Amino acid sequence: MTAGGDVIVQELAWRAPETAFAPFAGRAHAHLLHSGPAARDGAWSIIVASPSEIVSAADPAFAADPLAALRARIAPPASDMSEADLAAFPFVSGLIGFAGYEAARFVEPSLRLPASPLALPDLAFGRYEAAAAFSRRRRRAWIVGRDARACARLRDALEAGHAGVDAGRCAAPSAFGAAASNIAPDAYRAAVAGVIEDILDGEYYQANLSHRLSARAQRAFSSYDLFRVMARDSDADFAALLQYPEGDILSNSPERFFRIDLTPAGEQRIVAEPVKGTRPRGRTPAEDARLAEDLFSDQKDRAENVMIADLMRNDLSRICRDRSICEEAICELRSYANVHHLVSRISGVLRPGANAVDAFAALFPCGSITGAPKLAAMEAIARIEGVGRGPYCGAVGYIDDRGNADFAVAIRTAVTTPDRRCLVAPVGGGVTLQSSPCSEYKETIDKARDTLGALGVALPDAMEAVS
Repeated sequence: MTAGGDVIVQELAWRAPETAFAPFAGRAHAHLLHSGPAARDGAWSIIVASPSEIVSAADPAFAADPLAALRARIAPPASDMSEADLAAFPFVSGLIGFAGYEAARFVEPSLRLPASPLALPDLAFGRYEAAAAFSRRRRRAWIVGRDARACARLRDALEAGHAGVDAGRCAAPSAFGAAASNIAPDAYRAAVAGVIEDILDGEYYQANLSHRLSARAQRAFSSYDLFRVMARDSDADFAALLQYPEGDILSNSPERFFRIDLTPAGEQRIVAEPVKGTRPRGRTPAEDARLAEDLFSDQKDRAENVMIADLMRNDLSRICRDRSICEEAICELRSYANVHHLVSRISGVLRPGANAVDAFAALFPCGSITGAPKLAAMEAIARIEGVGRGPYCGAVGYIDDRGNADFAVAIRTAVTTPDRRCLVAPVGGGVTLQSSPCSEYKETIDKARDTLGALGVALPDAMEAVS
């Protein structure tokens, strides 16, 4: 059937999206954007495959200005699309992919960032004319799109079942060796201390420092199997499995970068939700409550969150209508399976003529993973870390032809090497004047439990935090 305009809608028999994705395991440019089964807000998962076109920063045709190429590949909305069409599904057709941290050079050419050590390009988006949309809350699934042949191909592939794929099989976590960091714990703590000295010298107010954990397997693994293990009990709203010839991205992110919704009045409302401030979950209800309260009342964490909310508000002001920006929540406590977080929410209305790519260019990278002021913090990060971050701290998501968009910050994210023998999972945290080097290192290991730890990979000793 067709629902208003040229939007095709065909209902599928319900299957959990992570199971339905099995026929696409290992298939380049087939992706799953996924809300975990215990997700707080996420209602949808999206499967796409067989893009009609690929925009990659590694392609000489797009290398100079891939953002301009993305702008040119957003199709105009159907003229007679109904309000129901706008609200029914998160994605019908458009662009899905990722931008790595080093894609910031396309936004700010003056930045001199170290190259990513990974094989993946700095940016890669496919244009998809059809998608499978899964509503876990309603336990219903549909093929949606604006191209009948693309819808038929995707439906046939999904209904072909699990040919050649054992959907019940998951890789044994014990196949991995212990995770190792590219920076020794003492060196990381010394780097944190150096950032604090920079802040005292007035170079910047905050910087998000990271190090890179990696774990090697005894044999080649299936990224699909690993993702199913990682996301099995996930409460992350923004999990994702993106598959490319150069490697795969497995993300279990709790953080929204920004979302754009097209209102019935034709306005584009944008919402950013930066996350700053972390505590691990407690082993008992009493300990858990104490840790949550400690985070909520901690002046260092609250100052860090407010600082980034301020930065996001400033970034939004570059593309939003005057007086439309609103602080909907500041330092809101959210609890996830392994950690507590502080989250803020800032919204606005895009200026006439602005679109999702313009919003991306104004906000990228997300201030929560750079620091403030953004450019000064990024220059310090480049100097201290000395190596690129790749997809980590970039963004994963979609831009829909109807004007909607939704991107997650690529934290709690692992990337495979091209031979699918190694997982690389950077972790980090914001450093302020009130930071403790030992506490900052421990926080990074707490965060690693959502990625490598979920796969049973042994993590480095976090040590107890000391002043």
